[in-house]
Amino acid sequence: MTIQHQPAELVEQRKKQIRRFANMMDSRFRIPGTKQTFGVDPILGLVPGGGDAVAMVISAGIVIQAVRFGARGSTLALMLFNVAIDAIFGAIPILGTVFDVWYKANNRNVALLDRHVTDPEMTRAQIRRRVFWLIVLVIAFTLLLLVALIVGIVALIAWLF
Repeated sequence: MTIQHQPAELVEQRKKQIRRFANMMDSRFRIPGTKQTFGVDPILGLVPGGGDAVAMVISAGIVIQAVRFGARGSTLALMLFNVAIDAIFGAIPILGTVFDVWYKANNRNVALLDRHVTDPEMTRAQIRRRVFWLIVLVIAFTLLLLVALIVGIVALIAWLF
């Protein structure tokens, strides 16, 4: 039985817990003198050798809750994509931490879950548009990393010779 078929108080309590959890992971603290927030996710990313993996497993909890809310496959796919993007790019030393502060996958997933709960029939056009921009982001960042890698290799070769 999905959680939506349970009493309204329980559903609201669960939604509030999920929002608190996402806030802790992505937006709990504010960078002094700015409006930029961050949470535990970028802090975990600073832990070498698996901090981002731990953050990814923790973030999967929101996706699990979405399953309990009866979210459709397309919503779950977008949520998993957000978690994967956060984990992949977050694993890059230093730049990944900056990415974690900016991207906020958990808050995005809570917004998707809220949209599912209030409007379970997100249109295909909305899903396609969201997936398109996520793919563009992945390709652009991958190309940027490739250019940085090539520049680094050229600089290393130039330094050696």
